[in-house]
Amino acid sequence: MRYSLAVFVILICNTLSVGQGISISPSRIFFTGEAGQTVSQAITFSNTSTGALSFVANLKDWDRDSLGSKQYYATGNNTGSNASWLTLSENTVQLAPGETKVVNLSMTIPDHPATKQQRHSMLFFTQVKEQKAAQANGLHMNVLIEVGIQVYHTPTGLKSGDLEFLAFEDKGAITVQQGQAFRRMEVKVRNTGQINKDAYVRFELTNIATGEETPVDALPIAMLPESEQWVRVDLPHKLAPGQYLAVAILDAGSQYDLKIAEKEITY
Repeated sequence: MRYSLAVFVILICNTLSVGQGISISPSRIFFTGEAGQTVSQAITFSNTSTGALSFVANLKDWDRDSLGSKQYYATGNNTGSNASWLTLSENTVQLAPGETKVVNLSMTIPDHPATKQQRHSMLFFTQVKEQKAAQANGLHMNVLIEVGIQVYHTPTGLKSGDLEFLAFEDKGAITVQQGQAFRRMEVKVRNTGQINKDAYVRFELTNIATGEETPVDALPIAMLPESEQWVRVDLPHKLAPGQYLAVAILDAGSQYDLKIAEKEITY
């Protein structure tokens, strides 16, 4: 018996570029028009592959859960949506090998109170022409590509606000994939502003007695306006016994002050 497995790759980065030879730019669009205006942004597709590619467009609403992960909904199910304001010059994009094409995205901003807050939606382009089939572990695999572009409307006069720590908690030892054990810490962050923000949460772990530092990777976060979310970091579980100082640093860029939270933990 043959099974068909479709693999969808959802990509969201500065320029959407994948191994199948397609790049789409930009990955985030910020419209700043006022009520009653129609504003536009060009979206550029480049096919660097040796085969023709076809994409169809669709819009979805989205939000973030308490851990910052995106949750998607059918349009009209999110009060912060701007999907109904958007139109594309082409809903189907077909690219010959080596071709570059530009599609225009337009936003017509209505004159009602919804325009007084930042609103957002996600514009997806889904590959519909099947690539050459590949055999893997007895499965017939069709690899499809789906890319998402975040679309925001940011009216003038919104307060930028700030990012701040609300809590710093030690969740103790946990076991994750492949039986690896870690010490989990969580910080809760609030965006007090009316616009979305990108930031990094950097962690430092220092043995208080010896001064030895344990390196911890920084974590990127993205926050919607006036939202809160938890940021998890898994520290090494097996360290020398003793007292440690865990420091979390919230870095939202040069226009904001660094925020610092500290917690002593015992290994």
